[in-house]
Amino acid sequence: MINHTEFRDTIDKRTEDLSGNWWPFVQNINDILDRMDEIEAKIDSYDNRVGEAYGLGRTIAKSLNKLGFYDDDLHLKWKAVTLINEVLEDAENERKEKRRSDNG
Repeated sequence: MINHTEFRDTIDKRTEDLSGNWWPFVQNINDILDRMDEIEAKIDSYDNRVGEAYGLGRTIAKSLNKLGFYDDDLHLKWKAVTLINEVLEDAENERKEKRRSDNG
């Protein structure tokens, strides 16, 4: 899709002289309708992407709820978060210790 300035220049050039010849006007209308179709397709594409992101967010929220991070009112359960954080830190420490023992 050409940028808007180029598109507008093309339309303006065609409409400079419409004395008796309506073909440039008709062509402008057709070009404008084509441009609107392209814009509509882009909007639909963005709408789909937003919908996918929304669905992904809902899936993540449901998963976190099932794992016990949130209650039904979506309030964060800090005890669960603290426990998971401890598990992750322990795993990281074990990985570091194993790397040190392998290197030294």
